[in-house]
Amino acid sequence: MNSSKQTRVNGLSIRLAILLIIGLSPFADAAEPMRLTSDGKMKQDLCFTHDTQELIYSVLKTPQLIKLQRLNLDSGTVEDFHTSANTNEIYIDFAKDMKHYAYIRNDGNLHTVLQVQDVENGELHSLNPGGGFACVRALTISPDGQNVVYSFPETNGSQQLWQTDNKLQNKTELTKSDFIDAYPRFSPTGNVLTFTSTRSGNFDIFRMSADGTGIFQLTDHPGIDTRPSFSPDGSKIVYTSLRQGNYEIFIMNADGSNQKQVTSNSGKDDFACWHPDGKRIVYVGEVKGKRDIYSISVQDMLD
Repeated sequence: MNSSKQTRVNGLSIRLAILLIIGLSPFADAAEPMRLTSDGKMKQDLCFTHDTQELIYSVLKTPQLIKLQRLNLDSGTVEDFHTSANTNEIYIDFAKDMKHYAYIRNDGNLHTVLQVQDVENGELHSLNPGGGFACVRALTISPDGQNVVYSFPETNGSQQLWQTDNKLQNKTELTKSDFIDAYPRFSPTGNVLTFTSTRSGNFDIFRMSADGTGIFQLTDHPGIDTRPSFSPDGSKIVYTSLRQGNYEIFIMNADGSNQKQVTSNSGKDDFACWHPDGKRIVYVGEVKGKRDIYSISVQDMLD
C-alpha cells in the first residue's frame, strides 16, 4: 500500500475511533428500530397518554378477544387498560388534560359503539350508531376533551367523518361525499384535522379545519397513504404508505412537503404514532410473521 493511501486509511480509522469513544455513530442517518414487545401478537391503534406517557394499544389477547393494554416504556410493564373488559375494545384517544378519553367497543356481531369516559365525574357515555352491521371505524378526541370525531360508513358505500360532543350528543356530519373518509386525528391545538380519503381516486392524506372546511390534499401517490397522526408540536405528520410496494412508515411536514421514508422492512410497518418527546416514532412492525411494537428515532430527519 502506498504512503498516501495508508495515510487516508489511518485517518479514517482515527475518525471512527473518536466517534466510538465519544458515543456517536458514524452512520447517524441509519437509525435502527428498537423492539419494545416480544409476544408477537397482533397489535394496532397505538396512542400515548398525556400524563404518565404510557403507550396504549389494542392487542389480540385470545383468538376471540381484543383488549386495550398499557405499556410503561420505562419499566417495560404491560397491563390491561380496562381490567374487567370482556368484549373487544380498539382505537383509543385521550384529551390533553386526561379528563376524557374515547374508544370503540364491540357490543355484538359486526357492531361497535363509541364510548367516552368522563374520568373526573366517573361517567361513561355511549353512542350506538344504529342497528344491523353498524361499525364506528376510527376516532379522535379534541385536545380540550370537548369533541369527538369519528368515521362511519354510509349506505351508499362511502364513509364520512362525524363530530359529536363529549357526552356523545349533537352529532354533526363534517364530510359529505361519495368517498371514504377515515382515520381522523386532531392537531395538538385542536383547530385542524388530518385524515385519510379516497376523494383523490386513491387513499391519500388530507387535512381540514376542525369544522370540516378548507379540505387540502397532502399526499398524492398510486400506493395507499393512510393513518396519519400529528407530532406533539403539530409541525409534522407520521403515516403509513404503500408507495414502495410494501407498508412502511413515512413522515412529512404538516403542509405535505418534505416527505421522508422512516422504516424499511420486508414485513408490514403500520399504526405509527409520535412519542411525546417528538423525536421518536413508535409503530407495529411485522417480522417473520410476528407483530410487535418498535421505536425508531427520527431526530436526524426533523429538518
